[in-house]
Amino acid sequence: MQKLSRSVLPLAMLLVASAAWAQRSQVDLQVHDMNGAELGPVSITVFSPQGEVVVQDETRKNGRLRLRLTVVDEPYRLLLQKDGLPEREVELQLVEGRDRTLTVQLWDEETAIKQQAIDAFNEGIGKIQAGDASGALPLFEQAVELDPTIAAAHRTIAALLHNLGRLDEALEPARRYLELEAMPPEFASMFFDIFAPAEDPRAEEAKQMAIEAGMGADLAPGVFSQGVQAVRGGNTERAIELFREAASLNPRLHQAYRNIGTIHFNNGDFEEALVELNRTLELDPRNQEALRMKYFSFASLGNLEDSIEAGKAWIAVNPTAGRQVQFQAQQLFDQEAFGNAKLYDESLIAWDDNHPRAHFRLGVIYRRSADSVPAKDHLTRYLESAPDDEDVEDLARAHYELGILAVNASDTGAAREHLSKSLEMAPEGEFAEVARAALDQL
Repeated sequence: MQKLSRSVLPLAMLLVASAAWAQRSQVDLQVHDMNGAELGPVSITVFSPQGEVVVQDETRKNGRLRLRLTVVDEPYRLLLQKDGLPEREVELQLVEGRDRTLTVQLWDEETAIKQQAIDAFNEGIGKIQAGDASGALPLFEQAVELDPTIAAAHRTIAALLHNLGRLDEALEPARRYLELEAMPPEFASMFFDIFAPAEDPRAEEAKQMAIEAGMGADLAPGVFSQGVQAVRGGNTERAIELFREAASLNPRLHQAYRNIGTIHFNNGDFEEALVELNRTLELDPRNQEALRMKYFSFASLGNLEDSIEAGKAWIAVNPTAGRQVQFQAQQLFDQEAFGNAKLYDESLIAWDDNHPRAHFRLGVIYRRSADSVPAKDHLTRYLESAPDDEDVEDLARAHYELGILAVNASDTGAAREHLSKSLEMAPEGEFAEVARAALDQL
């Protein structure tokens, strides 16, 4: 029995030793310099996930060192140090039952900085790919601060700022990029957008390059923006040129035609305005501003029929259009600009035959022009449609005007009725004295 127990004991010890060995992994470390050549000796310190030093050794001259480490869930941290070179830290994750090889490079200070710049650049690219443009921008800025020769980083900063509409900030990185590289055709429209507002002469070069590359439509927004700036600067002739250029680059850019129409409209060139507004509406039939200006252009030209039709189209997309015309009509009426007021009121009645204010103004206007039949008709329609109008003075005036029409028509009964009603409503009104005198003569 003693012999049997002595033979079993070594076997048991061997099994325990094998179990401990299975929990460790072999790591073959190789250190290279920046050119890929073997580099050694290098001091190696291995820290556990808890920060304790578990190995402190040195590679051979060929930069090789074999490590045996216990497999744990968290990564080890390796610190590599060599005189004359920046130290470097790397992480090492072990997997149970699997050996590893690990190659690490050590660089000189200049190369280390360049590598940091590349790492920042690559991290920025990752942010962009993840849709985080705002998070990418500071990484590219860090990259060019570390290494100003990374042309792609300057260009990417310019592109990000361009996309954010910060064109003035994009100017410097765009210029820095072109100090390092030639302008790529695929980015020509972006460089045009950046350089044009700054009046940089390279804007024209970028424009021609984009056109030759078949990207003229991409230039249109930038040219359009130049036109807007010209308008703000009071140079409407230059603005029209730029808006036309934008439209030629992108014939679907209806805003360019509308802005040209707006300039002509504001200048009182209504026929020229209508040409551009019609082009706008061919591309964007529901453009409210174009429809508004089209109506007022026809009205200003005295074209009642076309203004009525244009107004119907305007009202169809903007129910408040009638209020705007009503406001203009009242303004002109108060200024005694009866010609234009009359046309606006005729439009209002064409859209709504039961429009009290339009009937009132038209009645007064026709009475002033001694056109008694339409004057009587409109004033009567006003009183029928708004017998309790809050504007008592207008009610009184309507009765006064009808009373004078009746006097002129020798209709004594109607004259007395309306003149008396006028005085009843406004005994001290503007026309009260004339109404009394007329009544005394009846």
